[in-house]
Amino acid sequence: MAGLEGNPFADPFQQTNNSTPTNTAQPQQPSGYGGTAQSMPVRPAQATVPISEEELFRQQEELRRREQELIRRQQDLDNRARQQQRAGNGQRPPHNWPPLPKIIPLEPCFYQDIDVEIPAQFQETVRLVYYVYLIYVLALSSNVMGALFYFLFAGGGFGLMFLSIIQLILFTPCAFLLWFRPVYKAFRDDSSFNFMMFFLVLFFHTIFCLVQMLGLSYAVGWTNTIEAFKDHWFIGLIMLVPTFAFTVAFAGMCLSLFKVHSFYRGNGTGFSINKARQEFSNGVMSDRNVQNAANQAARAAAAHAVNEMVNSGGRY
Repeated sequence: MAGLEGNPFADPFQQTNNSTPTNTAQPQQPSGYGGTAQSMPVRPAQATVPISEEELFRQQEELRRREQELIRRQQDLDNRARQQQRAGNGQRPPHNWPPLPKIIPLEPCFYQDIDVEIPAQFQETVRLVYYVYLIYVLALSSNVMGALFYFLFAGGGFGLMFLSIIQLILFTPCAFLLWFRPVYKAFRDDSSFNFMMFFLVLFFHTIFCLVQMLGLSYAVGWTNTIEAFKDHWFIGLIMLVPTFAFTVAFAGMCLSLFKVHSFYRGNGTGFSINKARQEFSNGVMSDRNVQNAANQAARAAAAHAVNEMVNSGGRY
C-alpha cells in the first residue's frame, strides 16, 4: 500500500534518484591542517653567517682604498681641467714661491702648487722631499745660532761662525734649485733629465750633509757639540738643535733618494740616460734663444775666418 500513496504520474527514475542517499565528497583538507594528519617538516630559516672582525676590517679597508682611488682620479681630472683652461686662455698662474711678506719689495720667483701640478699618486713623495728641504734650511739657520753661541761663550773659532753664514746664504737657494725643483718638475712632466739631475745632485749633497752632521766641515755637528758639553753644558744644549736638525735632514735625504728611485723604477720606463739626453736636446737646444746665440757664434766664427783669409792673401 505504500506504493499507492505515491504519485502514479511521477517519473520512476526521479523517485529512484531521490531515494538514493547522496554521498557528497567532502573536500580533502591539507594534511598540514588536520589534527590527526602528519604535519610536513618545516624548513629552517637560513642562519646568517657571522662576519669576523678581521673580515669586517678588511672590507672597510677595501672600501676606504676605493674611495681614495676615486678621490685621486677626481683630483687628476680637476687638475688637468685647470691646466687646459689656463693653456687655452693663455694665462699663466702667478708666482707664489717663496712666500715673501708684503713689506719686502720683491716678488716670488716660481709657481708651485703640489695639489694642482703633481699627480695625486706622487704628491706624498714630493711633499716628503719638500719637507726635507725645509728641515735642511732650518738646520742651516740654527747652525748659525749654534756657531754664534759657540764662538761667544765656549771658545769656538770665528771661521765656524763665518762659514755657517756662507752656507746658509749659498745652500738655501742651491738646494731648492738643484734638487728639489728638479724632482718637482720630474714628477710633474715625467722628465728623465730632471730625475737624473735630482739623483746626481742629492746624492752628493747627502754625503756633504753627513759631513755637516758629524761636524767635520765647519758646522756645529756632533763633534763640536760633544766638545762643548764638557765645559759649557748650556751651550751644548743650544748646539744640539742644529745637530739634531742635520741628523734628521740626512735621514730624510736618504729616504727621499730611495723613495723617489722606487717610484721611478716602478713607472715601467726605467732610468734612461738616452732619454735624458734626448729631453735635454729637445728642451735646451731647441730653444730659440739658444739657437740664435749659436747662429751668431757661427757667423762670427765664419766672418773671422774670412777676414783672416783675406788679410793673409788667400793663404791658410
